[in-house]
Amino acid sequence: MLRKAMVLVAAAVLGGSLLTAPAQAAPTRSTADSSSTADSKRVVVYYQTQYLNGTYVSPKALTDNNTGITDVLVGAIHLNGDGTTHLNDHPPSDPRFTQMWADLHAMQALGVHVSAFVGGAAQGTFQRLDTEFDTYYPRLKNLVTTYGLDGLDLDVEENMSQAGINRLIDQLTTDFGADFIITLAPVATALSGGGNLSGFNYDTLERDRAAKIDWYNAQFYCGWGSMANTSGYDNIINRGVFTPNKVVTGVVTNSANCGGYVALPTLKNTLAALVAKYPNFGGVDGWEYFNSDPGGTAAPWQWAREMTSALSGGTGGPANLALNKPATGSTACNANEGLAKAVNGSVSGGNTDKFCSLASSKWLQVDLGSSQALGSAEISHASAGRESASYNTRAFTVQTSTNGSSWTTRATVTNNTAAVTTHSLSGVTARYIRLNITTPTQGTDPATRIYELKVFA
Repeated sequence: MLRKAMVLVAAAVLGGSLLTAPAQAAPTRSTADSSSTADSKRVVVYYQTQYLNGTYVSPKALTDNNTGITDVLVGAIHLNGDGTTHLNDHPPSDPRFTQMWADLHAMQALGVHVSAFVGGAAQGTFQRLDTEFDTYYPRLKNLVTTYGLDGLDLDVEENMSQAGINRLIDQLTTDFGADFIITLAPVATALSGGGNLSGFNYDTLERDRAAKIDWYNAQFYCGWGSMANTSGYDNIINRGVFTPNKVVTGVVTNSANCGGYVALPTLKNTLAALVAKYPNFGGVDGWEYFNSDPGGTAAPWQWAREMTSALSGGTGGPANLALNKPATGSTACNANEGLAKAVNGSVSGGNTDKFCSLASSKWLQVDLGSSQALGSAEISHASAGRESASYNTRAFTVQTSTNGSSWTTRATVTNNTAAVTTHSLSGVTARYIRLNITTPTQGTDPATRIYELKVFA
């Protein structure tokens, strides 16, 4: 889409004409790894919804769960006509963002690049940079230095002149050096000779400023393209203007975010085909983070892990040690909801893509095949499979064993409501993992519903 505008730019604002320092000082930006991004298959997320129903949505789960994320683009940044700078509805220094900046800086310390995306659907920012550069550019520069950003994503969805975008890119490079990440976010057709929302010509921009642009986050959605197959991407590369390492495929992560959603299995097949066809394929970005499938709002970080796996031929990211391993347990509700469904690697196959049991003693056990050093277990409950959250498992234990007979309890949960739960197994070596369900739902429904049990090293 067209990055969504959170409020009208003309809304009442807080704060002074320039940014004030955040409550926690930004770290010094490390450039040690920035230059390598052009040779990497990037996994990028757009992070605009920082609060959902008043609850903070942290991006830090992307690194806490070892997803392989390479870049986070936080925004949207607006340079307003009244002289203020906003991150969505508020100044970036607003206390509501204090924890967000701390989390993003912690991710930077782990090697993730954090950029801000500028503009989007809200009009005015790039027109001001085009016609009143000396007034508005210092505010953008101040944002970068104040918050220690690794780069900027220029999401130009309004008319801007060729000279204006050149001047902006040149000045960013002058001020922040060759390692500063500069990306743009055109609709996909703008790179294949078709429709364009930015005013300037992207072919001309690439020919004039290629050395200063790291890549393009091309929007293959909202009617501007599709990742259902490789044809749209092929059309871009076949023109000979943009090389594969410079074109990142942009997709919507949830069907509610915009038109053109591609189901995860199809998307992964398309990405695998692109990797096979173009060894220096640029990667994938997702619009946007907070509700990304397959985990949804409960575990949006799972999308990045699925993308890392797809870009690595299915072998990237942490291996699921329980995938398709022998499972035993209590009697299933029916033949279509047997034990194997809980270790098939999928939660998106409909309401029967789960293990269901009505037995008086409900349990699920997986044989990993040999004793292995474990790291964590992840359980997808009912609403991870798009059933009602009232069916999420309320109380259960997670146990491990080396021999299948002597068990050690590693986690005891008594009041769960989440769709996906993660349980540390750090320091544990075991062959078997067992899930014992004591309260199967939030109410009186007696059936346990486990869509997936994953075990990671």
